[in-house]
Amino acid sequence: MIETTFVLLLMIGQERVEYTPYDTLSKCLAVRRKIKRNVGHTANFENKWSCKEFTVKLEDGHILEFVK
Repeated sequence: MIETTFVLLLMIGQERVEYTPYDTLSKCLAVRRKIKRNVGHTANFENKWSCKEFTVKLEDGHILEFVK
């Protein structure tokens, strides 16, 4: 199924290392805040973890591919 959703991304350089879909921006940001608390704040935390809206192909709640 293709849908537009919020995705919590872990980026290293230009590569997407981890990505998890969320129904709302607030849920995505809540998980991001928990990660920040557990990992600790670093100078480049903002560049590595982000919540963005994407159109993705989903199957069983997992992202199969990013569509544009």
